[in-house]
Amino acid sequence: MCLLISRGSVHGWGQDGHSLIGAIAQTILTTESIDFVRNHLPWYASGNMSMMASWPDYIIYPDTNPVDYLNWQWSKELHFVDTKDWSCVYDREQDCNWSGAQQCVDGSIQNYTGRLADAQQDDIQRQEALKFIIHFIGDAHQPLHAGFQGDRGGNSIRGRFFDKETNLHSLWDTVMIERRISQDFHSQPLLYLDYLLDQMKTRYAQNISDWTHCPSSDESRFLACSTSWIVEDAQFNCDIVYRDENNQPMSVSKEFNLGQTYYNTRMVILEQRLIQGGLRLGTVINKIVQSTNNDNKTDTFCFETIMFLALILGLSIVILVLLVHCFLRRKSRAIILTPLMKDKNEYVSMP
Repeated sequence: MCLLISRGSVHGWGQDGHSLIGAIAQTILTTESIDFVRNHLPWYASGNMSMMASWPDYIIYPDTNPVDYLNWQWSKELHFVDTKDWSCVYDREQDCNWSGAQQCVDGSIQNYTGRLADAQQDDIQRQEALKFIIHFIGDAHQPLHAGFQGDRGGNSIRGRFFDKETNLHSLWDTVMIERRISQDFHSQPLLYLDYLLDQMKTRYAQNISDWTHCPSSDESRFLACSTSWIVEDAQFNCDIVYRDENNQPMSVSKEFNLGQTYYNTRMVILEQRLIQGGLRLGTVINKIVQSTNNDNKTDTFCFETIMFLALILGLSIVILVLLVHCFLRRKSRAIILTPLMKDKNEYVSMP
């Protein structure tokens, strides 16, 4: 498996985070899902989800899509949802206009999972849906993609991390991940991926079942429990993301100064979200493929059943026609023979 990670100024988790989530998801795909992904990604991706994981970010900026970026501006708001400052909850009706446009990451996940599962959509639409799903499920697991409205998801909260200027959103998007890969994995993302996969299979093995099922209150299809995932984000934000090393709330009014303590305690949660994002992405794709295959089998069964019944009906009609034909021929012959027999009898009885 190839993990494509490069550097650059991007939105969302950043290329590292999105690529890692795509690579984790790839490891749990079924054989049918691997074929499905290969058939619904561009040919040059060779079925590698990591390669396409940041596509929805590339298309909206002039430096990564100079010719066509204006045509994709409508998709910007699909990457996140703003929650009320320090409310610590996600209200999808108010925060995502659930009765209306649903123009947020929660609504976009529900929309594109449905489109990907819809066999009536053409190949171009389903390919686009898969690329968006790979990215948006990743976004839904970056807590600050459900950050506070007043600080634009942490973008307006600025400060220093290990004496380097950044903002809170970028810190979680890229800075901490890059530091982890650089310091602990010799700047080799594949080694970091191996570490995360090992953590998934050991430390978090007992959590996998819970992480890959929707709560009974969640109405999502195909196990894309995006509302529940954003509820998790909202809680993480209040408990740890927006709090400094002294557990004090961070805000736009004061610059932060963070270092080893924040990094050590928050990196554990960040890695958990990467693993959860990968597991859930793979699970959703498997569920969609399973559902699609079942529908195809049902359609095939129905078609074969209809054809069989049509054949039986056709044969029955043929047999009925033959029987009627035989009956009419016998009846016609009987009518012809009756006067002949009468004439014969009269001839015999003559003196």
